Amino acid sequence: MSDMQITEKPLPFVRLAALTETVGTQPEVAAVVGPLFDRVEGALLASGATPGLPIAEYDMDRHGVRITVGFTYDGPAVDDVVIVELPAVDAAFAATHHGTMATIDDSWRALNEAITARGAEARGACREVYLQSESEDQADWITELQQPIAGD
Repeated sequence: MSDMQITEKPLPFVRLAALTETVGTQPEVAAVVGPLFDRVEGALLASGATPGLPIAEYDMDRHGVRITVGFTYDGPAVDDVVIVELPAVDAAFAATHHGTMATIDDSWRALNEAITARGAEARGACREVYLQSESEDQADWITELQQPIAGD
């Protein structure tokens, strides 16, 4: 992961049709994310809407991990999902993870090490933007990791 490109950039405001669930520990996250995405996608398709870009937000605190997953969406309210607005962020570090979600922790570790090495501090909920996520085996997936920061 040492050759991973890490950039600092602002994050845009994002409006999602989404669902949220909280789990007690980070290892529980993987079992929750896929089914939540499936439920949101099903609700959007049932309403006649087209799901946009898939995005997950993870907000960790001493109580666990609040997971929000959804698709970019600019339409009216849809039954069985909520509209969530992720605020714009002035400064974040971003990196691109290639491949399966089984190895994404390595990419997150590298990103967080880079944040520390550059004198910044991770602050607030992080995001994963699934730029390419169609194949079942995830081999060709492309996911942008986004971590808001404070300081520099």
